[in-house]
Amino acid sequence: MELRDLEYFLAVVDTGSLTLAARQKGLSQQALSKSLARLEDELGVMLLERTPKGVRLTRMGDALLIRARSILGEMGQFRRDLDVALGRSSTQLALGVSPAAAAGIGRHAIPRLQRLFPRLHLRVEAGVEPTFMRMLLAGDIDLALTTSASASDPQIATTVLGHERWVVAGRQDHPLLSRAEGLADLTGGDWIYGPMPDGLDARIDRYFEEKGVAPIKPRITSSSILFGLSILAGTDLLAFLPRSMVVGATGLMGRDLAEGAWTTPLIVMRRRRAAPSTFETSLIEILTEEARRPGLGL
Repeated sequence: MELRDLEYFLAVVDTGSLTLAARQKGLSQQALSKSLARLEDELGVMLLERTPKGVRLTRMGDALLIRARSILGEMGQFRRDLDVALGRSSTQLALGVSPAAAAGIGRHAIPRLQRLFPRLHLRVEAGVEPTFMRMLLAGDIDLALTTSASASDPQIATTVLGHERWVVAGRQDHPLLSRAEGLADLTGGDWIYGPMPDGLDARIDRYFEEKGVAPIKPRITSSSILFGLSILAGTDLLAFLPRSMVVGATGLMGRDLAEGAWTTPLIVMRRRRAAPSTFETSLIEILTEEARRPGLGL
């Protein structure tokens, strides 16, 4: 059995389509079909059923799926360890970090880890939960730090390290925010709005409604955290940000005007069977402390 046949099998399962999987792997559809046929012939069972809507796992295909992910994940980890051992790479810890986690608690925790291990080389990948799940299963990263996770794969373990409050943020001495005692005091303010962790935007809307305040109509929408932070410091725009993102940020202030009603979890994702390294264990301990540090988390 060749590892690449397992890789192609997983690509078909993940995309749900022979055409998309072939495109993802840079193969012709014919070559991909031959690889699947070779795998099925070797195992003596049918792994996938072709349907008008794509492909569907058979019972034996579902059984192989878990084992294939485990095999490829272990091999991916071994290749990375081997590269480090042979001097082909200096990466010793690979992380996946979501945008909110990176700009929030992550920016406090990672420097602490580097001070603890001065010779540690980090590789940090940006993304969101579905991307991190695939990377963890492939052995491309060791841990993922995110603010939402609904991982259903039995090989992925998710741990909630703590929770973080979100605040209304604006520039220092903002004419409305600096004097506000409640949401109603922000009436007439202009907002910049961006993507939020699952469900948080709905909770914010409900809170505004409960307080009898008109819902926000953002003047600017942006998915760029860097743009949002820079424009907040130089204008009278307002935004919702994690408290840890505001603490220590030059020229910004944050106010919790929801009495702790807006929170998101800080979640670590990892492969369940992978033994954690000293670096991983230390980072998890640091993240837990940061999530509970006064002025940042709950």
